[in-house]
Order: sequence, then structure tokens, then C-alpha cells
Amino acid sequence: MTINSKDKGARWERDAVELLNSLYEGTWRKIPGSGAFGAILDIPELRGDLVGRYYFMPISFRVDAKTGYGGATQLTVKREWLEKIRLEAEALDRYEIPCLLCKFSGSRTEVKHFFVFDTSAFHDVIEVIEDLYNENIRLREKLENYNYGIDEDV
Repeated sequence: MTINSKDKGARWERDAVELLNSLYEGTWRKIPGSGAFGAILDIPELRGDLVGRYYFMPISFRVDAKTGYGGATQLTVKREWLEKIRLEAEALDRYEIPCLLCKFSGSRTEVKHFFVFDTSAFHDVIEVIEDLYNENIRLREKLENYNYGIDEDV
């Protein structure tokens, strides 16, 4: 039996949306035409395979989903995939974090799916987390000062 790689990829994209939405429903969606429409029509918003936006994060993720490039125990990751998704994310009016979502094809263990970020994208995620952390600290200090009647303008 021959496995059609396009069908396998499309199935993984649908499964990936379901997997990622299991924690925060409605956060992730599949891009129509798996990014092909965006490339043909030159519409950056329609490039990539998936897009995810968590309500508590000020950024979105733009993802290419990859499966079947190695099997159940290994997976080949190509630099060109990371370069392509980065260019697609940077082509938008707003910045999105580019990454790959990969699946070990046929894996029967708990370790089946994983994200791949280049170092620049990882640093961008860490900066967003740091900004959220610092904002949280500032708000806690304001609240504490308010509760103790301290005038912040002093």
C-alpha cells in the first residue's frame, strides 16, 4: 500500500489543530489550502500550515507542520523549512513567531510531537514572557501600594 505524502501531511495538520486546541479550544486553526493559496496569490496571511493565538499572549505563532521525514525514531529537519516559515512570518504586517510542529511518524511512545524554533524565534518567545513577567510585577507592586495607601506619585 502506497501512502500519499500530501494526504499524510494534510491529516497531520488536522490532527495538529485538534491536539493543540485540546488545552485552549479555538486557539489554533489550519490555514486554507495549507499555505499554497498564500504562495500562489501572494497573500502572507494564507502562508504556512497553522496559526495559533493564545488569548493571554500578545503574539501569534505561524507553523509549518511536518511528519514522515524519518519514521518512528528520528526525523530529518531541514534548514530551508525554518527559513521559509521565518520569511512567511516576517512578511506579515504584525510579527508572528515562526516554528515547525513535527511528528514522529508511527511512534508508539508518549514522545510523538515536538516544536522546532530557531534561536531567534526562541529569544522572541522569551522576551514576550519577560515582558509579561515584568508587567505582572509592576501591577502587583501597584496593587500592594494601593492596599497600603501609598501614593505612587511620591
